[in-house]
Amino acid sequence: MKEQELKKDEHREYEVEVRASIPERDFDNLLVRLSHLFGKPAIDEIKTFLFAWNSSITNLPSGYSRIRIIKNSNYGVLTEKIGDYTDKAREEINRDFGFDEVDSVIEELKSKGLTECSYLRSTGYAFSALGNQKLFLSKHQYLGNFLEVEILVNKQSEINEAYRAVAKTLANLKLVELPAVEYQGLMDQMYTKTLKPVSKYRNEISSF
Repeated sequence: MKEQELKKDEHREYEVEVRASIPERDFDNLLVRLSHLFGKPAIDEIKTFLFAWNSSITNLPSGYSRIRIIKNSNYGVLTEKIGDYTDKAREEINRDFGFDEVDSVIEELKSKGLTECSYLRSTGYAFSALGNQKLFLSKHQYLGNFLEVEILVNKQSEINEAYRAVAKTLANLKLVELPAVEYQGLMDQMYTKTLKPVSKYRNEISSF
């Protein structure tokens, strides 16, 4: 993979995560259980705009760009996620931007051939666990309900150990990891439902 240069306000990490699909009937009980185990969660409402890559857009093998905005935040986050859902970890490059910079962010994405995106709203409950693990219990519009267990690491050499840790946490909760190919299928369905020219979503790429 060709190494990318970071801009001064970007940072790169590797996201190691596992996820389980949570039926609606089980969601509230799991939320109570996690609260007993890990304490009161941080609750966020989130807007997410996903720009899928393809080989004609980038020389990277796979990945996507993402704009994420949290309710009551003074900024958005532009992310590049490099890799497949089947990877143990994906490289992640993040950059914060102010809402007065939205048009320039859209132009930056357009310059890379990214002119269409999908849009979904989410409500997430975030818990902190041992070993810098984060647990996110979320309801995603058009996508479903999931528990994600995640660690961010700085080095590729840390990925295998981090994966074992998050997989163990999921198993301890007696939840079954959702196969990556199934999650990709759900993502593809979501793209089909919501994919539009980014101009159609311009007013939504804002504070709320």
